Amino acid sequence: MNLWVIFLTGLTTGGLSCLAVQGGLLTSIIANQKEQEHDKPSKNFSLKSFDDLDWMPAGMFLLAKLIAHVILGFLLGSLGSVLSLSLSVRLTFQIFTALFMFASAMNLLNVHPIFRYLTFQPPKFIQKMVRNSTKSKALFAPAILGLLTIFVPCGITQAMEVLAISIGSPISGALIMFAFVLGTSPLFALIGVATAKLSEGWHEKFMKFAALALIGMTIYSLNGVMIVTGSPITLDKITKPVAYFFSDERFSNAGTAMVITDGVQKVTIEALSNGYSPNRVTVSVDVPVELTITTKETYSCASAFIFREFGISTFLKPTDSQTFTFTPTKKGKFTYSCSMGMYTGVMEVI
Repeated sequence: MNLWVIFLTGLTTGGLSCLAVQGGLLTSIIANQKEQEHDKPSKNFSLKSFDDLDWMPAGMFLLAKLIAHVILGFLLGSLGSVLSLSLSVRLTFQIFTALFMFASAMNLLNVHPIFRYLTFQPPKFIQKMVRNSTKSKALFAPAILGLLTIFVPCGITQAMEVLAISIGSPISGALIMFAFVLGTSPLFALIGVATAKLSEGWHEKFMKFAALALIGMTIYSLNGVMIVTGSPITLDKITKPVAYFFSDERFSNAGTAMVITDGVQKVTIEALSNGYSPNRVTVSVDVPVELTITTKETYSCASAFIFREFGISTFLKPTDSQTFTFTPTKKGKFTYSCSMGMYTGVMEVI
């Protein structure tokens, strides 16, 4: 366990990966708050004075996120996989996140007044603690969403959770999650403050841009869920001809890793930081398959391997190897993917 490497992972690829999944939550809540302040400025708390709080929503979001993940790391290190969220729970919260971002976009575009009620209201005791109601909302809603990020982890966060479990120490588990989330924080802080500043200087134009960005994130999140669940409708299948979708041109590193030994088809797939290799394999129907998934210093969503057609759902350590046995009983093309639907591959049964 090298905490410095973990921090750098969060600062680079981890920050970008998590921003794609969780960044929409932060953007949504800040943009919504700015929209409400712009439309209905408080008598005692003007837009100008709200500038002083531009850093607070992002700060509260990141603080709550950091605290939640440190506690999670401590519990994972002590209780292990008992606390790991099931795939269905993760996908449910991913759908919730997507719908929240879509509703936020509709609010920013003024599609219907109902979307203006898209806020998290702090309980009365918090409002009493923070005298100004506008200030309490600026603190409360981002903090709630920051806590909820543990339910919508990006792929690299999931890899860190597996590392926390495998380390077997509550203190080490907490330190792993602390170092990683701390590394992702600068990028989130930049996006949060930029959203607040830009929504003031170019309010109307920026709100439209933010709405379109949130719609794009919504489509991305829902498409990932559809890929993981094996839906016949995904963006790739809609936008590209079926023949091209399963062609060698698409699968640039396509190839079969299948070797028959003692009547068993042995297939090895390597989960890399940028996907699966090979990402297309061919096996025969009604012949047992021994599928081995390997990782080597892999810190990405690819280490969360999902193959729903054959009942496989597992998380691999950064360097690991796991083997599964099944017998395909019907012909067809079946997709395997990471838990976010970001990286995919196809097993063709002939």
